[in-house]
Amino acid sequence: MTGATRARRHPLGSTAGLAVLVVFTLFGGLVALCMGPSGVGIGDVFKTLTGGSVEPHVETIVWTVRVPRVVLGLLVGAALSVAGLLIQALLQNDLAEPYLIGVGPGALLGVTVAALVAGAGSMPAAGVRAGFAFVFALGVAVIVFGFAQRTREAVITSVLLAGIAIGSFVSAGATAMLHVAVPDWADVIRWLLGDLELSELSDALLLGGVLVLVGGVAFVRARDLDVLTLGEEAAWLSGVAVRPTLWLLGTGACLLAAAAVALTGLVGFVGLVVPHLARRLVGPRHRVALPAAALLGGGLLVLADGLARTLHPPAGLPLGVVTAVLGAPVLLALVLRR
Repeated sequence: MTGATRARRHPLGSTAGLAVLVVFTLFGGLVALCMGPSGVGIGDVFKTLTGGSVEPHVETIVWTVRVPRVVLGLLVGAALSVAGLLIQALLQNDLAEPYLIGVGPGALLGVTVAALVAGAGSMPAAGVRAGFAFVFALGVAVIVFGFAQRTREAVITSVLLAGIAIGSFVSAGATAMLHVAVPDWADVIRWLLGDLELSELSDALLLGGVLVLVGGVAFVRARDLDVLTLGEEAAWLSGVAVRPTLWLLGTGACLLAAAAVALTGLVGFVGLVVPHLARRLVGPRHRVALPAAALLGGGLLVLADGLARTLHPPAGLPLGVVTAVLGAPVLLALVLRR
């Protein structure tokens, strides 16, 4: 039985928990708008957002730099968190997440192939990157599950082990290919560690559409997710079509992770840690945990990005470095409390 299905106390009810998370996400977005090495603070941001008189460069920084990053960060954090929650439920393992089972590395390989196809060291449009990323992410996931089915161990454990092995191999190949496709090694590092500057605000429409589609399907099938966390036998007895549900929601998780990677590169720990925190706040029912994970993931990611932009000015730090530094201790604390 996974951590998602154990009876555990949570300090907030579903309604109160979601209300708190809405406030937290809005607060995180506003704080992130005020963070950065440019010296544009809360007063300048408030005047800009309310139509007050500010210097032209302040307006440019707020509307063309910070607002797009915050919007994209909210969507990426939500997408990775929902993908992680779905994968943990489907695999009945609260240590599963998109990158650990090879979906993230597969998406990175797809982006790399898209860059090679584009040629001249350039990246194609966001939709093309996302399409390639999804195909390769789904392909790697199928390979991982195929290897897992051939072992004598418990399938869930085998999926994680196969995902780590195949994901590491795919990541190595993608890194080498990306280095060839993108001559500037600094850009390669940004993709491997994640960076919200890799995309524009218009690209967020793609991720937003994917998030609404997959999140909506998952919300409708929330009861099936609740039953699946109890095991396949319990799901069959409850009338859940297990295999179609696994394929449908598993494909949705791959699509979410692929779209996020296509826009921002690899941003670790979000899909692993946030579902744990969301379930602790609002409980294990997926009809509540899904929106909770989306809100919490978005809020935490924009705060992490604001911190990444503030540290080590003027270039800042890669976003993936900050999420790893913040996420690893949280994950360790959750494991120790189990």
